[in-house]
Amino acid sequence: MCGRFHFGGYFYPERLALERGKSLTKPARAGKQVNNWYGTVRGHLERNGVKFLAARINGYMDIVDTQTRSRMMAGIKSRDTKPEMIVRRFLHAQGFRFRLHDGKLPARPDIVLPRYRVAIFVHGCFWHRHAHCRLASTPATNGEKWRTKFDANVVRDARGITALADAGWRVIVIWECGLRGRDAASRLTWLGDIIRSIAPDFVEWPCIQ
Repeated sequence: MCGRFHFGGYFYPERLALERGKSLTKPARAGKQVNNWYGTVRGHLERNGVKFLAARINGYMDIVDTQTRSRMMAGIKSRDTKPEMIVRRFLHAQGFRFRLHDGKLPARPDIVLPRYRVAIFVHGCFWHRHAHCRLASTPATNGEKWRTKFDANVVRDARGITALADAGWRVIVIWECGLRGRDAASRLTWLGDIIRSIAPDFVEWPCIQ
C-alpha cells in the first residue's frame, strides 16, 4: 500500500507494518509489533540523524512533534486533492460532464453532475471521520480539541447531505482510502451505473463494516 515509510527525516512504523502485510488496527497488537521492529531499526535511524519523537495516535506510534504535526495538517489541501483528481479523470473518461465545487449548492460538493442531479463528495478519511477506517485516527495530543473539530465536521457533512437530498439531489460519498494504491480508477467501475440510475438517493463507498 505504501511504497516508502521514511519521509522528511521521520520514521513511520505503521507504514513499515503495511509494507510487511501486517495489520495495525488493534492498538495493543500494534504496540507489540512496532516495538519489536524498533529494536532492529531505531539505532540505525538515530545514527543517521532521524528525529525520533514518540507520541501515540490510537495505538500507533507517530514520530512527529506537535509543531510538525500542525504544519502537516495545515498543508493538506481541501480541493483538487489526489483522490478527487482520480474521480474527475475517471468521470471525464466515461463521458460525464460536471461542475466543480458549486457554491450555489449546500455543502459545496466537490463534483456536481446537473444532468443527473448527482452531487459527489470525495472525502479524506481523517478529517471527515470515515467510520471504522484506520486512516481516521485521533491524535493523542490535544485530544479534546481534535474531537471537537471532528464532531463539527461530521455534523456539517450530515447537514449538507440532508440539505442536498431535500433539494432533490442524489449524493455519493467516495472515501480517500478506496482510491489508494495503484489502479485506483479501476475500482470506480460501479460509479457510472450509479450516476445513471434513479436510485439510491445516497451511496457511500467504500463502506467498512
